[in-house]
Amino acid sequence: MPKTIAPAADWTCARCEVTVSWMAEVERPELPATWIEEDGELFCLACRRERAGEAALVGLDEDTSAERRRQVESRARIDFEMKRRPERQDNRIAQACHTSVKAVQQARVRLGLQSRRPAA
Repeated sequence: MPKTIAPAADWTCARCEVTVSWMAEVERPELPATWIEEDGELFCLACRRERAGEAALVGLDEDTSAERRRQVESRARIDFEMKRRPERQDNRIAQACHTSVKAVQQARVRLGLQSRRPAA
């Protein structure tokens, strides 16, 4: 008699539609570690960062320059990531947020979070 295999667990991001799945034989989490459920919708980490940036744009004047909007959005993504994992190295946060290491270092100072860079 063939062995019955449980279906694989999968989750799909409501924003970007990326899907993550686990094989049936693997212990499955309730959600992937970096995902959240909000108002019945699932969001991956990349979309969570983007949503943080977009939320920062709400309420800006219509005549706010494109450059200023980019700065506000970038700062919000960095803040999101910094608060999520303050122990993460500056260069990794910068890469994840598509920004410079200097911007991440400035955020650490602004947020009062000590740098977690390895000692030389």
